[in-house]
Amino acid sequence: MKLADNIYTDIEKSKSFEKKLDRIARGKSAGPFFVVTLPLFSHGLLEIYEYNELLQNFYRTIDDRIVILGVSGSRAGAKQLVLDILEDHLDQEGRLVWP
Repeated sequence: MKLADNIYTDIEKSKSFEKKLDRIARGKSAGPFFVVTLPLFSHGLLEIYEYNELLQNFYRTIDDRIVILGVSGSRAGAKQLVLDILEDHLDQEGRLVWP
């Protein structure tokens, strides 16, 4: 699993948040929350997963393809992060094509 350089979040940034990001980077359980990822398969713009789902064996086999762009405490918050990420990307690139 890879973390984007600039993680979008609605969680207050603190030492506990940094520890959570460290556990994510190491593929360890880090509590119940949602993540926004680049699409893992051929369709879609961004995807929302409950983090613990990504710890299942199937996702561990494609671990190198998982890029986390955002972390949220709720599904509704993750949906808002998707909007924020898309708006920022459109403002910067003028199009929705990922590098």
